[in-house]
Amino acid sequence: MNPAAAFPLAAHPPDEADLAAALGDTSGPLEAFFADVRSLQPGVTMEWKYSDRSGWYRIHLLKRRRLFYFIPKRDDFQLSLILGGKAVALLKAGPFGRRTATLQKTAKRYPEGTMFSFDRRTFAPDLLVAFVAAKLAH
Repeated sequence: MNPAAAFPLAAHPPDEADLAAALGDTSGPLEAFFADVRSLQPGVTMEWKYSDRSGWYRIHLLKRRRLFYFIPKRDDFQLSLILGGKAVALLKAGPFGRRTATLQKTAKRYPEGTMFSFDRRTFAPDLLVAFVAAKLAH
C-alpha cells in the first residue's frame, strides 16, 4: 500500500466530505475542474474503486469508457488519463500544442496511448479540460 494513500481502508469507502478534508486547499480547484468536465459532457459519471496498491480511487466515465483516474493522496492527488494518437495530434495542433509536446516527452506510453499524469504541483485545469475534450473527440 502506498503510504500516501488518503483512503487506505477497504472497509471504509470515502464520501465527498472525506475527499475535501483529505485534499485540503486543492479541493476547490479540483471540484471546479470536475464541474467543468461535467458541463463539457453531461453524461460523465464518477465511480469509487479500491486497489490494494493505492487505496480508494475514483474513475470518471462516459458510459463505460474511462476518461481519467483520480487517486487522492494526503494533501495531494494524482490525476491520470490516456490519450490516443489522434487526441494528442489534435492537442498539438491547438493552443496547448507546446505544453502537450513538452508533457509528452516524459509521459508513459502504452499500446492504447500515452498516459499523462498530474498532481498538486502540475495541476492545470485549463489544460486538463482540453485533454478531456480531445479524448472525447476521439
